[in-house]
Amino acid sequence: MENKPLVSVIMNCYNSETYLKEAIESVLNQTYENFELIFWDNQSTDKSAEIVHTFDDKRIKYFYAPEHTSLGEGRNRALQKAQGEYISFLDCDDMYFPTKLEKTLACFDEEIGIVYTNGFILYEHNSEKKPFYTNTQPSGNLFEEWLSSYQVMIPSVMFKKKVLNSLEYWFDNRFSMIEEFDFFIRIAKTYKVGYVDEKLCLWRAHNGSLTWSKKELFEKENKIFLEKIIQRYPHLKGTKAIQHFESKIAYHQFYNEWQAGKGVNRKLLKPYFSLDKRFIVIYILSFFGLSVFNKVLKAIGKSV
Repeated sequence: MENKPLVSVIMNCYNSETYLKEAIESVLNQTYENFELIFWDNQSTDKSAEIVHTFDDKRIKYFYAPEHTSLGEGRNRALQKAQGEYISFLDCDDMYFPTKLEKTLACFDEEIGIVYTNGFILYEHNSEKKPFYTNTQPSGNLFEEWLSSYQVMIPSVMFKKKVLNSLEYWFDNRFSMIEEFDFFIRIAKTYKVGYVDEKLCLWRAHNGSLTWSKKELFEKENKIFLEKIIQRYPHLKGTKAIQHFESKIAYHQFYNEWQAGKGVNRKLLKPYFSLDKRFIVIYILSFFGLSVFNKVLKAIGKSV
Protein backbone atom coordinates (compact mmCIF):
# COMPACT_ATOMS: atom_id res chain seq x y z
CA MET A 1 0.00 0.00 0.00
CA GLU A 2 1.84 3.06 -1.29
CA ASN A 3 -0.14 5.72 0.55
CA LYS A 4 -0.30 5.69 4.31
CA PRO A 5 -3.91 6.34 5.39
CA LEU A 6 -4.52 7.27 9.00
CA VAL A 7 -5.85 4.43 11.16
CA SER A 8 -7.86 5.25 14.28
CA VAL A 9 -7.41 2.65 17.02
CA ILE A 10 -10.20 3.06 19.57
CA MET A 11 -9.69 1.91 23.14
CA ASN A 12 -12.71 2.10 25.45
CA CYS A 13 -11.74 1.94 29.09
CA TYR A 14 -13.49 1.52 32.41
CA ASN A 15 -11.36 0.49 35.40
CA SER A 16 -9.01 -1.54 33.21
CA GLU A 17 -5.65 -0.96 34.85
CA THR A 18 -4.54 -4.62 35.00
CA TYR A 19 -3.51 -5.15 31.37
CA LEU A 20 -3.70 -1.57 30.14
CA LYS A 21 0.03 -0.83 29.86
CA GLU A 22 0.58 -3.95 27.75
CA ALA A 23 -2.40 -3.10 25.50
CA ILE A 24 -1.18 0.45 24.82
CA GLU A 25 2.39 -0.72 24.17
CA SER A 26 1.09 -3.23 21.62
CA VAL A 27 -0.38 -0.32 19.62
CA LEU A 28 2.70 1.86 19.90
CA ASN A 29 4.89 -1.04 18.72
CA GLN A 30 3.08 -1.41 15.38
CA THR A 31 5.15 -1.63 12.19
CA TYR A 32 2.52 0.64 10.62
CA GLU A 33 3.06 3.98 12.31
CA ASN A 34 0.40 6.32 10.88
CA PHE A 35 -2.25 5.82 13.52
CA GLU A 36 -3.98 7.66 16.32
CA LEU A 37 -5.03 5.99 19.56
CA ILE A 38 -8.41 7.30 20.70
CA PHE A 39 -8.58 6.52 24.42
CA TRP A 40 -12.11 6.91 25.81
CA ASP A 41 -12.13 6.80 29.62
CA ASN A 42 -15.67 5.95 30.81
CA GLN A 43 -15.04 7.64 34.18
CA SER A 44 -12.60 5.08 35.56
CA THR A 45 -11.87 5.23 39.29
CA ASP A 46 -8.73 3.10 39.26
CA LYS A 47 -5.26 3.97 37.89
CA SER A 48 -6.22 3.72 34.22
CA ALA A 49 -5.84 7.46 33.50
CA GLU A 50 -2.54 7.56 35.36
CA ILE A 51 -1.21 4.70 33.23
CA VAL A 52 -2.23 6.35 29.96
CA HIS A 53 -0.54 9.60 30.91
CA THR A 54 2.80 7.85 31.50
CA PHE A 55 3.12 7.49 27.72
CA ASP A 56 4.69 10.45 25.91
CA ASP A 57 3.32 9.94 22.41
CA LYS A 58 1.30 12.57 20.53
CA ARG A 59 -0.63 9.85 18.71
CA ILE A 60 -2.44 9.04 21.99
CA LYS A 61 -5.55 11.19 22.38
CA TYR A 62 -7.15 10.91 25.81
CA PHE A 63 -10.83 11.72 26.39
CA TYR A 64 -12.66 11.61 29.72
CA ALA A 65 -16.37 10.82 29.39
CA PRO A 66 -18.72 13.57 30.68
CA GLU A 67 -20.84 10.81 32.21
CA HIS A 68 -20.60 7.05 32.60
CA THR A 69 -22.46 5.23 29.80
CA SER A 70 -23.08 1.76 28.39
CA LEU A 71 -20.23 0.29 26.39
CA GLY A 72 -22.19 0.73 23.15
CA GLU A 73 -22.68 4.45 23.80
CA GLY A 74 -19.05 4.76 24.85
CA ARG A 75 -17.94 3.29 21.53
CA ASN A 76 -20.19 5.75 19.68
CA ARG A 77 -18.65 8.72 21.48
CA ALA A 78 -15.14 7.49 20.79
CA LEU A 79 -16.03 6.99 17.12
CA GLN A 80 -17.02 10.65 16.91
CA LYS A 81 -13.44 11.57 17.80
CA ALA A 82 -11.83 9.31 15.18
CA GLN A 83 -10.13 11.08 12.27
CA GLY A 84 -8.80 8.00 10.49
CA GLU A 85 -9.79 6.59 7.11
CA TYR A 86 -9.78 3.16 8.76
CA ILE A 87 -10.92 2.24 12.26
CA SER A 88 -10.03 -0.60 14.59
CA PHE A 89 -10.89 -1.40 18.21
CA LEU A 90 -8.66 -2.71 20.97
CA ASP A 91 -10.11 -3.37 24.41
CA CYS A 92 -7.85 -2.73 27.38
CA ASP A 93 -7.23 -6.37 28.24
CA ASP A 94 -6.33 -7.44 24.69
CA MET A 95 -3.30 -6.75 22.51
CA TYR A 96 -2.10 -6.44 18.92
CA PHE A 97 0.95 -8.18 17.52
CA PRO A 98 3.37 -5.83 15.71
CA THR A 99 2.12 -6.33 12.13
CA LYS A 100 -1.61 -6.22 12.98
CA LEU A 101 -2.41 -2.86 11.38
CA GLU A 102 -0.08 -3.32 8.41
CA LYS A 103 -1.38 -6.74 7.35
CA THR A 104 -5.04 -5.94 7.96
CA LEU A 105 -4.85 -2.79 5.85
CA ALA A 106 -3.32 -4.76 2.97
CA CYS A 107 -6.47 -6.92 2.72
CA PHE A 108 -8.83 -4.10 1.74
CA ASP A 109 -10.03 -3.40 -1.80
CA GLU A 110 -12.89 -1.40 -3.31
CA GLU A 111 -15.60 -3.92 -2.32
CA ILE A 112 -14.31 -4.97 1.09
CA GLY A 113 -15.55 -2.71 3.87
CA ILE A 114 -14.52 -4.74 6.91
CA VAL A 115 -11.68 -7.19 7.62
CA TYR A 116 -11.05 -9.66 10.43
CA THR A 117 -8.06 -11.86 11.22
CA ASN A 118 -7.04 -14.92 13.17
CA GLY A 119 -5.45 -14.56 16.59
CA PHE A 120 -5.00 -16.20 19.96
CA ILE A 121 -7.38 -16.56 22.87
CA LEU A 122 -5.71 -16.62 26.28
CA TYR A 123 -7.60 -18.42 29.04
CA GLU A 124 -6.44 -16.71 32.22
CA HIS A 125 -7.66 -19.48 34.57
CA ASN A 126 -4.95 -21.82 33.30
CA SER A 127 -2.67 -19.47 31.30
CA GLU A 128 -3.40 -21.49 28.18
CA LYS A 129 -3.10 -19.76 24.81
CA LYS A 130 -4.88 -21.28 21.81
CA PRO A 131 -5.48 -20.20 18.21
CA PHE A 132 -8.92 -18.63 17.92
CA TYR A 133 -9.51 -20.42 14.61
CA THR A 134 -7.99 -23.77 13.66
CA ASN A 135 -9.28 -23.59 10.08
CA THR A 136 -9.30 -20.87 7.44
CA GLN A 137 -12.36 -18.67 7.88
CA PRO A 138 -14.76 -17.44 5.19
CA SER A 139 -14.78 -14.08 3.44
CA GLY A 140 -17.16 -12.34 1.06
CA ASN A 141 -20.87 -11.85 1.77
CA LEU A 142 -21.08 -13.10 5.36
CA PHE A 143 -24.23 -11.50 6.77
CA GLU A 144 -26.32 -14.68 7.05
CA GLU A 145 -23.30 -16.81 7.95
CA TRP A 146 -22.44 -14.52 10.86
CA LEU A 147 -26.09 -14.48 11.87
CA SER A 148 -25.98 -18.29 12.08
CA SER A 149 -22.63 -18.52 13.82
CA TYR A 150 -20.62 -15.48 14.85
CA GLN A 151 -17.11 -16.13 16.12
CA VAL A 152 -15.09 -12.94 15.67
CA MET A 153 -12.64 -11.33 18.07
CA ILE A 154 -13.15 -7.58 18.33
CA PRO A 155 -9.38 -6.81 18.35
CA SER A 156 -9.06 -8.61 15.01
CA VAL A 157 -11.47 -6.30 13.15
CA MET A 158 -10.81 -3.19 11.06
CA PHE A 159 -13.28 -1.30 8.86
CA LYS A 160 -13.37 1.69 6.53
CA LYS A 161 -14.72 4.78 8.22
CA LYS A 162 -16.95 5.47 5.22
CA VAL A 163 -19.06 2.37 6.00
CA LEU A 164 -20.54 4.32 8.91
CA ASN A 165 -22.55 6.28 6.35
CA SER A 166 -24.42 3.09 5.38
CA LEU A 167 -25.70 2.53 8.93
CA GLU A 168 -28.92 3.97 10.32
CA TYR A 169 -27.12 4.19 13.66
CA TRP A 170 -23.74 3.06 14.96
CA PHE A 171 -23.54 1.06 18.19
CA ASP A 172 -26.86 0.26 19.87
CA ASN A 173 -26.51 1.93 23.28
CA ARG A 174 -28.76 -0.70 24.85
CA PHE A 175 -26.02 -3.28 24.43
CA SER A 176 -22.96 -4.02 26.54
CA MET A 177 -22.46 -7.69 25.58
CA ILE A 178 -23.27 -7.94 21.88
CA GLU A 179 -22.66 -4.34 20.86
CA GLU A 180 -19.81 -5.23 18.48
CA PHE A 181 -21.68 -8.20 16.94
CA ASP A 182 -24.70 -6.01 16.23
CA PHE A 183 -22.44 -3.31 14.74
CA PHE A 184 -20.22 -5.53 12.58
CA ILE A 185 -23.03 -7.68 11.21
CA ARG A 186 -24.91 -4.60 10.01
CA ILE A 187 -21.76 -3.54 8.14
CA ALA A 188 -21.59 -7.06 6.65
CA LYS A 189 -25.15 -6.66 5.33
CA THR A 190 -23.90 -4.01 2.88
CA TYR A 191 -20.17 -4.65 2.41
CA LYS A 192 -18.03 -7.67 1.64
CA VAL A 193 -15.86 -9.03 4.46
CA GLY A 194 -12.16 -9.79 4.11
CA TYR A 195 -10.18 -12.30 6.16
CA VAL A 196 -6.47 -12.47 6.97
CA ASP A 197 -5.43 -15.99 7.93
CA GLU A 198 -2.69 -14.92 10.33
CA LYS A 199 -2.65 -14.66 14.12
CA LEU A 200 -2.34 -10.92 14.58
CA CYS A 201 -3.90 -10.25 17.99
CA LEU A 202 -4.65 -11.73 21.39
CA TRP A 203 -8.01 -11.78 23.18
CA ARG A 204 -8.07 -12.55 26.91
CA ALA A 205 -10.77 -14.67 28.50
CA HIS A 206 -10.83 -13.91 32.21
CA ASN A 207 -13.36 -13.54 35.01
CA GLY A 208 -12.92 -9.79 35.20
CA SER A 209 -14.06 -9.11 31.64
CA LEU A 210 -17.67 -8.13 31.01
CA THR A 211 -18.08 -10.95 28.50
CA TRP A 212 -17.44 -13.59 31.15
CA SER A 213 -18.78 -11.91 34.27
CA LYS A 214 -22.31 -11.08 33.06
CA LYS A 215 -23.24 -13.93 30.74
CA GLU A 216 -26.90 -13.62 31.72
CA LEU A 217 -27.13 -10.48 29.59
CA PHE A 218 -26.60 -12.47 26.38
CA GLU A 219 -30.15 -13.81 26.47
CA LYS A 220 -31.69 -10.37 27.02
CA GLU A 221 -29.61 -8.56 24.41
CA ASN A 222 -29.92 -11.31 21.79
CA LYS A 223 -33.71 -11.16 22.08
CA ILE A 224 -33.64 -7.42 21.46
CA PHE A 225 -31.34 -7.92 18.47
CA LEU A 226 -33.53 -10.66 16.96
CA GLU A 227 -36.66 -8.55 17.26
CA LYS A 228 -35.12 -5.58 15.49
CA ILE A 229 -33.39 -7.64 12.76
CA ILE A 230 -36.69 -9.36 11.85
CA GLN A 231 -38.41 -5.99 11.85
CA ARG A 232 -35.74 -4.56 9.55
CA TYR A 233 -35.45 -7.64 7.29
CA PRO A 234 -38.77 -9.54 7.52
CA HIS A 235 -37.82 -11.85 4.63
CA LEU A 236 -35.27 -13.51 6.93
CA LYS A 237 -37.96 -14.92 9.24
CA GLY A 238 -37.92 -18.71 9.20
CA THR A 239 -34.54 -18.97 7.45
CA LYS A 240 -31.84 -21.30 8.75
CA ALA A 241 -29.80 -18.29 9.85
CA ILE A 242 -32.63 -17.02 12.06
CA GLN A 243 -33.32 -20.52 13.39
CA HIS A 244 -29.69 -20.81 14.44
CA PHE A 245 -29.90 -17.45 16.18
CA GLU A 246 -33.11 -18.50 17.96
CA SER A 247 -31.35 -21.67 19.11
CA LYS A 248 -28.61 -19.54 20.67
CA ILE A 249 -31.22 -17.62 22.67
CA ALA A 250 -32.85 -20.89 23.76
CA TYR A 251 -29.52 -22.17 25.04
CA HIS A 252 -28.83 -19.03 27.05
CA GLN A 253 -32.33 -19.13 28.54
CA PHE A 254 -31.90 -22.82 29.39
CA TYR A 255 -28.55 -22.22 31.06
CA ASN A 256 -29.54 -19.02 32.89
CA GLU A 257 -32.66 -20.64 34.38
CA TRP A 258 -30.66 -23.69 35.48
CA GLN A 259 -27.89 -21.60 37.03
CA ALA A 260 -30.46 -19.42 38.85
CA GLY A 261 -31.99 -22.51 40.46
CA LYS A 262 -35.21 -22.40 38.43
CA GLY A 263 -34.90 -25.99 37.23
CA VAL A 264 -33.63 -27.74 34.12
CA ASN A 265 -35.99 -26.78 31.29
CA ARG A 266 -34.90 -29.32 28.68
CA LYS A 267 -37.95 -28.52 26.53
CA LEU A 268 -36.09 -25.42 25.39
CA LEU A 269 -33.45 -27.61 23.72
CA LYS A 270 -35.58 -30.19 21.91
CA PRO A 271 -36.75 -28.04 18.95
CA TYR A 272 -33.13 -27.68 17.85
CA PHE A 273 -31.94 -31.31 17.90
CA SER A 274 -32.12 -31.64 14.12
CA LEU A 275 -30.71 -28.16 13.53
CA ASP A 276 -27.57 -28.58 15.62
CA LYS A 277 -26.34 -31.87 17.07
CA ARG A 278 -24.67 -30.02 19.94
CA PHE A 279 -28.11 -29.59 21.50
CA ILE A 280 -28.37 -33.36 21.87
CA VAL A 281 -25.03 -33.38 23.69
CA ILE A 282 -26.15 -30.51 25.93
CA TYR A 283 -29.43 -32.32 26.62
CA ILE A 284 -27.60 -35.49 27.72
CA LEU A 285 -25.04 -33.60 29.81
CA SER A 286 -27.83 -31.81 31.67
CA PHE A 287 -28.69 -35.07 33.47
CA PHE A 288 -25.28 -35.10 35.19
CA GLY A 289 -25.72 -31.88 37.16
CA LEU A 290 -24.62 -28.30 36.64
CA SER A 291 -21.08 -28.69 37.99
CA VAL A 292 -20.31 -31.58 35.64
CA PHE A 293 -21.99 -29.74 32.78
CA ASN A 294 -19.79 -26.67 33.33
CA LYS A 295 -16.61 -28.73 33.69
CA VAL A 296 -17.20 -30.62 30.45
CA LEU A 297 -17.99 -27.49 28.42
CA LYS A 298 -14.96 -25.69 29.84
CA ALA A 299 -12.72 -28.70 29.12
CA ILE A 300 -13.75 -28.91 25.47
CA GLY A 301 -13.96 -25.13 25.11
CA LYS A 302 -17.39 -25.30 23.49
CA SER A 303 -20.68 -23.53 23.85
CA VAL A 304 -23.55 -22.57 21.58
